[in-house]
Amino acid sequence: MEEKKIEEQMKEQFGLAFYDIIKSAVETEDHDYIVRLYTEIQNRLANMLFNKEGTAIKKLVLDFDIPFFEQRLRHKVFDANSMASLVGTTFSWIHNLQMPLRDSVTAAAKQRVLTAGVTMAEIVPVYIKEVHTCLDTMEQDMKEFYDNRNHPVVKEMLRKAAKKL
Repeated sequence: MEEKKIEEQMKEQFGLAFYDIIKSAVETEDHDYIVRLYTEIQNRLANMLFNKEGTAIKKLVLDFDIPFFEQRLRHKVFDANSMASLVGTTFSWIHNLQMPLRDSVTAAAKQRVLTAGVTMAEIVPVYIKEVHTCLDTMEQDMKEFYDNRNHPVVKEMLRKAAKKL
């Protein structure tokens, strides 16, 4: 019991340190690190797409235009409007890929990002945290769905989904 408590405390401290590093990266304009974080989000979303060569992946690459994002950062033209657009795009992708029962949780996460502060150093760590929390939940949902794919309820859901196609 005590061991689990220590493990939780360590996990929490590592999480806080990670978000402090993100805040510092924004403040010091460590563009390479920020671009890596953004690319990781795009990659995690891409991994959830069934067809890796279809129109959805092409749209994802266009929506998360990494070179353009990096260029805007480096030329200091990524502003509050850019951030709001990025937040909207990211959470739209999450909304479209997740289970509908997660919609309200995702909407609340998006709202936490949009009200996180006024500076990029305040907003970006919250954005990273909330997006990854949503993606973690989606991955867990997918794993549970796969693990229970032979359950009658899941089979019925799959049958109904297939009819829509």
